[in-house]
Amino acid sequence: ANVKTEWFMITNSYHQVSRHVDLMFTPGKFVPVVPFTPATYPFCLKYPYCKEIIMLSQRWNPKHKQVILDMDMLYHTKERNAFCREWRERNGDNGEDLYAVHQPLRWKLREEKIIGPKGPTGTDYLAYLGREGKASMYKMTDRSLYGARAPFVKVYK
Repeated sequence: ANVKTEWFMITNSYHQVSRHVDLMFTPGKFVPVVPFTPATYPFCLKYPYCKEIIMLSQRWNPKHKQVILDMDMLYHTKERNAFCREWRERNGDNGEDLYAVHQPLRWKLREEKIIGPKGPTGTDYLAYLGREGKASMYKMTDRSLYGARAPFVKVYK
């Protein structure tokens, strides 16, 4: 998507901005504070979709261990653009190579059905920034310890 602002967030048509939304930044340097879920068994690895998100993010940074919900991430437009360019080069414009090229045996054994994302995620984006040495542009906070307020709420209409 063509974004004109320096920073942005994403949502979908099933959500709207929460009434209490108040993005957090560190005092002084105004670094965005983003909640993450640790990639541990009780919080992530026992769930196939979450486990797949971590496995995919570790293609960018093998040491990555934080799950970021796409709608919790405050994306920096310039960095997101660089990430998306590389993501498309690796996985195809529509993600057609995400599993088929990078994990062909697993893809065939699972009959071309893997429970996981079909495109780039906030977790991939943070892993990419970690690989590039730019993850410090965010202050990460563990939602399993401190909780988190969703910036968007589900619309039931």
